Amino acid sequence: MRIKLKLNPDRVEATRNELTALGIEISETADLILTEENYNEGKLLCRKDDDRFLVSIEDIIYIETLGKDVFVYTENDRYSTAVRLYVLERTLPAEKFIRISNSVIINRNAIKKIRPALSQKFYLTLKNDAVVDVTRSYYIRFKDYYGI
Repeated sequence: MRIKLKLNPDRVEATRNELTALGIEISETADLILTEENYNEGKLLCRKDDDRFLVSIEDIIYIETLGKDVFVYTENDRYSTAVRLYVLERTLPAEKFIRISNSVIINRNAIKKIRPALSQKFYLTLKNDAVVDVTRSYYIRFKDYYGI
């Protein structure tokens, strides 16, 4: 039996070793594909109105949850997604995204301006001119990452 793997990078090697030990051949040309539930391949499935889009994670400025709804913001658009924020935090590349509050994850390269506020907070102006705040719970991690 031959299968193709579509897994998040941190699981590929261990899964490949387990499957080959069971006599299963791993091949990029196989018809049978083993895909991890939260595998994103650099894209996130989103909705806008009645249409579905695969939004490149490179285009995401920030992600925000409002109640039970999760919104994905790009330079010019706002999409919704069914993927929960805590799942996105685990699956998006940590070198590109950082969580700044209980309800917001930002693209680390999308910050245009950082403004300190009283009581251990920062206000961030992003590339799309949205303003989001780094809450006290995430203040130290943010401050340490940017060396502020």
